[in-house]
Amino acid sequence: MRPNTRILRRTLLAVAVLAAVEPAVADDAPHTLNIAPQSVNDALKVLAAETHLQIFSDGEALKGKTTAGLNGVYTAREALQKLLVGTGLSYRFTAENAVAVKAAENGSDATTTMPAVKVVGRYRFDPNSPDNPGYARTNSSTASKMDTPIMQTPMSIKVVPKTVLDDQQAVLFDDAVTRNVSGVQRSFDFGDLYQGFIVRGFSLGANIYRDGLRQHAGYFEPAGMERIEVLKGAAAMLYGRTQPGGLVNYVTKKPRDEAHYSLQQQFGSFDMYRTTVDATGPVSDDKSLLYRLNVAYLSQNSFRDYNENERIYVAPSLTWRISDRTEATIQLEHQHDDYVMDFGIPALGTRPAPLPKGFYVGDEQLRLSSMDSNQVATILSHRFNDHWKIEHKFNWHQWDHQFNSIFPAGSLNGDNRTINRALATGPTDRETYATSLDLAGEFETFGLHHKLLIGGDYFHLKTHTYDNHWTYGAIPALDIFNPNNHLIDMNAVNAIPYDFWWKEKDEWYGVYAQDQITLWDKLHFLIGGRYDILSYGSVCCAATSQISDHEDNRLNPRFGVVYQPWQWLSVYGNYVQSIGSNNGLTPTNATNKPELGEQYEAGLKTEFFDGRFTSNLAYYHLTKENMLTGVPGLPYRIPIGAARSQGVELDLTGEITDYLSMVGTYAYADARVTKDNGFAPWGLASKQGKRLPNVPEHSGSLWLTYHPDEHLKVGAGMFAQGKRAGDNDNTYDLPGFVRLDAMVSYSWNLSRSKLTTQFNVNNLLDKEYYRGSRVSDGTGALPGEPISFIGSVRVDY
Repeated sequence: MRPNTRILRRTLLAVAVLAAVEPAVADDAPHTLNIAPQSVNDALKVLAAETHLQIFSDGEALKGKTTAGLNGVYTAREALQKLLVGTGLSYRFTAENAVAVKAAENGSDATTTMPAVKVVGRYRFDPNSPDNPGYARTNSSTASKMDTPIMQTPMSIKVVPKTVLDDQQAVLFDDAVTRNVSGVQRSFDFGDLYQGFIVRGFSLGANIYRDGLRQHAGYFEPAGMERIEVLKGAAAMLYGRTQPGGLVNYVTKKPRDEAHYSLQQQFGSFDMYRTTVDATGPVSDDKSLLYRLNVAYLSQNSFRDYNENERIYVAPSLTWRISDRTEATIQLEHQHDDYVMDFGIPALGTRPAPLPKGFYVGDEQLRLSSMDSNQVATILSHRFNDHWKIEHKFNWHQWDHQFNSIFPAGSLNGDNRTINRALATGPTDRETYATSLDLAGEFETFGLHHKLLIGGDYFHLKTHTYDNHWTYGAIPALDIFNPNNHLIDMNAVNAIPYDFWWKEKDEWYGVYAQDQITLWDKLHFLIGGRYDILSYGSVCCAATSQISDHEDNRLNPRFGVVYQPWQWLSVYGNYVQSIGSNNGLTPTNATNKPELGEQYEAGLKTEFFDGRFTSNLAYYHLTKENMLTGVPGLPYRIPIGAARSQGVELDLTGEITDYLSMVGTYAYADARVTKDNGFAPWGLASKQGKRLPNVPEHSGSLWLTYHPDEHLKVGAGMFAQGKRAGDNDNTYDLPGFVRLDAMVSYSWNLSRSKLTTQFNVNNLLDKEYYRGSRVSDGTGALPGEPISFIGSVRVDY
């Protein structure tokens, strides 16, 4: 008898003996499992090690069988059911901790269906599923471009899921980020033209990432977002020209293979009405073609005088499952905004002027601007086998803006009550192309487990501002204590010749490689590098001006290490470099060199309650060279020198109990200019030692929800920031504040539908505060919203 036949018979005999014994209760304890797609034989070995099951199997029956893997919280029984779906295998518990896996018997449907799973407990969900009602997420793809457990990622990464956005009724994308991520503030550029953020003290400018590809400028609608991921620290190794503080990436909603429909109507203070529709499901019976449609309409006035907004958002998408290994998704998106550019309240002395919250520096006759945004995005992926995958992404984004506004032409005059104003009108067109190609795989060498990423990307931006007014001296000054917002003669404005043109180009090609190496299941290394070829330039201010290209080549490395002595604890550190995205022109029409960043970071991560509660504590030291600043009243930027930001950040997220959820943040930041090149001829005072604007030394937030059953949920939270510098020169401060919010919701199950009503109150104590300021001078601190409410009714089917 051949040896392998003898072993096979012994295995089958053991299975038969165990099968004759009446099994005890199977292991009902939940386990947090992350088992990659692989052979069934290897997957069962991982499962046995994680759950301490004894798994007996017929080796011949397992040959050639593969599983799609799993990622989430499961009992051993649930995990077996999921791993064996579609394999033609069945299982039977033969003892409390023993199970037999064999080929399914004739007539069994085990090859195509998964046995019914009884969900035990409220949060027995895949932690990373869009359906997970909890706050915690255990995996992220933004930090490494691969689906990696956060506990094994040597970077600070925070995920804000849709559940949090829904509970807080986040109508604005920037509110969802700043209220739930430590060390992040909102940045305000010219008239709050676009949504931007400050991360670890440094402004990200107009750059927001969508599904891992860079966009440039805009307002982004939360109705199309599945979650938001914020990566702290320099990320240029994977994402090209980024600011050293980090990046904000939102993950869009994708088509799903189970039908679901949602209709929500929101209403609130200042005549706010918002309607959203979310519909998804299969188009074909075999679920090879899926669709999704997201629609939003917003109409809203404001506590700010002469301010109103209207938005239309439509985003259809299709996914084609070409085969069991190949999938393609196409997404279309159109968004139209009519809105008023807001330049806030000017500073008087060391504080914003004591003016009503509704103060408006512009004119009723010239106030309504508009934006149109169109996008086409595609994702094509193919899995060669259980371990290797290739993915191509593409995004085209067109952003057209029509300026119609009056803006402050410098700080208050010497009388401390009048402010000069200028005119801004005309079109700006922006267009970006972004694409990436990534090959990712897993393999082992000499006992080391590797997760390898090799890829390349291309980004192209062009901006064309033409036939604009950027006119000084043609608009009457405004008395801020007795404002008259009806001084403009539109016939006189239309007769003013055009005097402003601007062109900008930003382009790069990048290639990168990264290896995540695991040793002894406890030590994880990340080693990566990227090489960029950059081409950029800008020109101002004549219609006939042509861009002169400038080129740079640069290698950016990234190193990280994680030591995980126990499943619940990780100790990590990283070193990264980056090349920034801001260039622009000096007043002499010279092109600025790219900004450069360098970071050291160390921290701790924890994961309790089977991944339902996570934390991240980090210390960082971050520097930025060739740092640019704006020239007051002019569209130019000056390289003032260097800056440093260092601090501590803490993020707490998840479920403290089955009924209590939490998001908590705290940040200490010491962010200052460390080197000033001196540009007194252009009216720039030395900034040596000055604090970076809009960055509080201390900030934090806390949000708690209590949900005793599936119907009722109540919540409350606070959002606090300390005193902040209002401008680059630190001539005035924005005072610190603490804002309180609250919510309550109740749901009814109606046949196959679910009806949810919700009521949120923001700024419950009507605290006066400022969201941020324009940093180039003391012309604009933006007041925060007074006490306000949002109510909603939502039907899910």
